[in-house]
Amino acid sequence: MEGWKADLAIVYNLATPSSGVQPSFRTIALWRGLARSADASVSTDLLDRLPVSSFGDVARLVLERPVYEWIRAGAGDEEAALDNVAAFRRWRLRPHVLVDVSMVSTATDVLGAPLAVPLLVAPMALQRVVDDDGERATARAVAEVGACLIVAVNATTSIEHIRAAAPDATLWFQLYNWDDRDALARVVERAEAAGCRAIVPLVNTPIGVAHTPPEAGFRLPAGLTFGHFEESPGLDARNTWSYIEWLASRTGLPIVPKGILAAADARRAVDSGARAILVSNHGGRQLHRAMATLDALDDIVNAVGGSAEVYLDGGIRNGSDVLTALALGARAVTVGRPVMWGLALGGQAGVRRVLSSIAGELVEDAGLCGVPATAHTPRDIVVRSPTATGSVPA
Repeated sequence: MEGWKADLAIVYNLATPSSGVQPSFRTIALWRGLARSADASVSTDLLDRLPVSSFGDVARLVLERPVYEWIRAGAGDEEAALDNVAAFRRWRLRPHVLVDVSMVSTATDVLGAPLAVPLLVAPMALQRVVDDDGERATARAVAEVGACLIVAVNATTSIEHIRAAAPDATLWFQLYNWDDRDALARVVERAEAAGCRAIVPLVNTPIGVAHTPPEAGFRLPAGLTFGHFEESPGLDARNTWSYIEWLASRTGLPIVPKGILAAADARRAVDSGARAILVSNHGGRQLHRAMATLDALDDIVNAVGGSAEVYLDGGIRNGSDVLTALALGARAVTVGRPVMWGLALGGQAGVRRVLSSIAGELVEDAGLCGVPATAHTPRDIVVRSPTATGSVPA
């Protein structure tokens, strides 16, 4: 075996921690070069030969350590980040049989917008740190797959440029709780003008915390800037539920608070004007002992009933995770770190591979569970496992 195929085999082995193979500079250069080259067939072949579950391991080899740690890390001892993933292992699938699943549909709609798959890309900042096209590449991949992108206010690409790159993409826009209401109003107006279909205010960030250990040394690389501000306003720790009411009064777009874990808060959000709830603990990057989002889902779904759509953020790694969340009442789920790994390895093609892989696994598991339409996944196909405990890597 010669050429890039031999190097690909090395990269594949490196994705297995027990391989004992050490990366060479040539291997790393290969991935950074050929996988991003204009030769799309090479890029696709490289990506398609690696399991998506290994993307994070391979990204560790090709990203600078501060960048890799900025994406991977959770808050404090990382229990919240780890438990988001481990929570799915506490459930098992109980299939129905003798159901016609010759055609399995993953189509759904979120706040009236049709999606081919129940997948939202989580709002993640600074995507140009790992790929030159950054958020534009992600948006194009999202449009190809039929998912939705939640654009972060601290993106490295403006919402106008993202929309220009992906005219048909379903976009939402995420806000921080800035202490400058005029600045908030201006970015909301920009999101409206760019055709975003929802506003997603973070409600679990009353104070700023470091998302990466200081020893990792992450800094915004020289030459990169933010797409929606020159200098970020501070965070407003004084916000109450009137903040949601204020946002709802400023825009006709649906308000989807992100960061709710308590059923009472979900009810209060709806009473304050929210149209949907995004169950989230900020990817385990905010409060380091926060409960797993999947553990909060059932109570929140029951609390809001049919008065608001509910989405799950945190821990989604494969199609089985998606099906479990849908069975527990989520209308759609977000995908976070796996998208960043895909973007780092292959740009638009890497993001597309991640989302398509998860969607394909969802189709397979739904068929095996006797679910012909995942938008109508029955609650009784999931049961608690009495033996599944512990944490797994993020």
